[in-house]
Order: sequence, then structure tokens, then C-alpha cells
Amino acid sequence: MSSHNSVKHALETERSSKFYVQFCHKFFLKRDNRLVEEKAVEHCGIKADHYVLEVGFGPGIGLEAAYNKIKDGKGKLFGLDLSPYMLETASKLMNEGITNNQVELHLGSVMEMPFESNTFDRIFHCNCFYFWPDFDKCAQELYRVLKPNTFMITTADCKRLKASEEKGFLKYGNADIELYMDVLRKNKFENVTMETHGSENKQYQVISAFKGAKEE
Repeated sequence: MSSHNSVKHALETERSSKFYVQFCHKFFLKRDNRLVEEKAVEHCGIKADHYVLEVGFGPGIGLEAAYNKIKDGKGKLFGLDLSPYMLETASKLMNEGITNNQVELHLGSVMEMPFESNTFDRIFHCNCFYFWPDFDKCAQELYRVLKPNTFMITTADCKRLKASEEKGFLKYGNADIELYMDVLRKNKFENVTMETHGSENKQYQVISAFKGAKEE
């Protein structure tokens, strides 16, 4: 069996285990997600008094970038992830903010979030909607917890997505970005647009979705 096939077999048979999560953490999330995580925070335009949520925070790269935007103000950063391993990993990274009560990390699903309606000034997520089991329910929850006249940012690397699909790593997911955008529109989000940024060698996509009027 080739090394590529061995990796695919391991991912398929151990995908729900700690091994699978650690594998993704080491070889995908930390190495490849840094750009889209940091750019998501950049495109959010986070202010020091904002309440911010990252869905699917992984090892905490985006959390760290967002925390640097609010730590000197009255804002607060929240994170939600399904993985106990990622929660443990990110909690270590974000220890300062957690200790200062400026960061709260939660274990849970985007389909049923433990937050009040109209809580967040910004929401962002990177490379995670592919594995949501119910796009409509997730979109409804994201809309619910976002404050009126604010927005959500989604970042992705379409080129890497295509390569991952070809290798079989997204066998259990749905990486159809156009479908994702259509679901957002169907569930009340407005001004849903996608732009491509970056250099020719390293591009990434940014999807903006507003709740209510678009900010000027």
C-alpha cells in the first residue's frame, strides 16, 4: 500500500478518534490554516469593544489573532468547537485571556449554540462549514446570535479544498461554497458576497454575510 493510501485508510478508520484530530492538527490546521485564520480576523475589522465568536477554532490560531484586537478594550472573545482535544489545546494557548475573563471557550455544536440571541458584533470561521451536518440549522443559529447590522466572515482556500477533495480527505464533508452562500441567503443573511484575495501563488477566498444593513 502506498503512503498516500495508508494515510487515507488511517483517516477513514480512525476519523472519530483522538488520533484523527491530532493528525489534522499537526499536518493541516497549524500548517495550512494560519493564512485563512489571520485573514479572517483582518477582514472582520474587530474593534477593542467588540464581542467576537469563532466557530471551529481548532488549535487557536484565529483566537490568538482576535484576542490581540480586543485585549486592551472592553470586548470579549468566544470560541466554539466540537473537539475536546482542540478545546484543550486552544485553552492552553489562550490561558492569559481566559484568566482575565476576556476569553470563553466552549465545547459544542454550531447547530445548538449556548449563546443568547443578538450577542456578537462579529463571527468568523475558517475551513469548517464543510462538515456541518445541517447547513440550514447552522445558518439559522449563526444568524440568531449575531447582532443586527453586523456581519460574519468565512475564509477558505479553494485551491487547497479542491486538492483535498481529489485526495479523498473531504469524503465525509461538503465543500460546495456556492451552496453554502445560497443557504446563508435563504436563512436571512444579506449582501452575501465572495472575493478572492492574496497573491497568484497563495490565494484565499473571503465570504461576507450581513445581518441587516451593510456597514459603511
